[in-house]
Amino acid sequence: MRKTKTLLKLILLVAAAALVAQAHAGKFKVEAAIAVDQDTKPTTTFAANVSKLYAFFRSKGTHEGDRLRGVWIAVDVGDAAPANTKIDESTLTADQDDFYGAFSLTKPTKGWPAGKYRVDIYNGDELATSVKFTIKPGKAQGDADDESGDDSSDE
Repeated sequence: MRKTKTLLKLILLVAAAALVAQAHAGKFKVEAAIAVDQDTKPTTTFAANVSKLYAFFRSKGTHEGDRLRGVWIAVDVGDAAPANTKIDESTLTADQDDFYGAFSLTKPTKGWPAGKYRVDIYNGDELATSVKFTIKPGKAQGDADDESGDDSSDE
């Protein structure tokens, strides 16, 4: 009888711990959007000459010290790279609860291949959100980036 009570207590303790762990794991949320800078409205389509992209994010339920990682993926860019090629990744450490920030990606030297992309944002090793976007051939309106002939602005 004593062994049964001890075993029952142990089972209840393990079940309670599992529920707490499951509840904690599902409490965070990350929202993100892609834009060319903090003053521009987020969108999902960009011209091939855009110089830099930002994945702005805001988290809820994250804690100071959490590590958020942004992984930029070329999903389908034709012959420029195999499908789902990782382009870059970086990690930010939350300096406060409910952290916010941005991951950035600079235009490749040969320019952006037209196609479909995404940025995956992880909290630790858990995927929190993915944001899809498209690079279209052509130039952004009002952007004389590649038309100026001035080599002093090359990266």
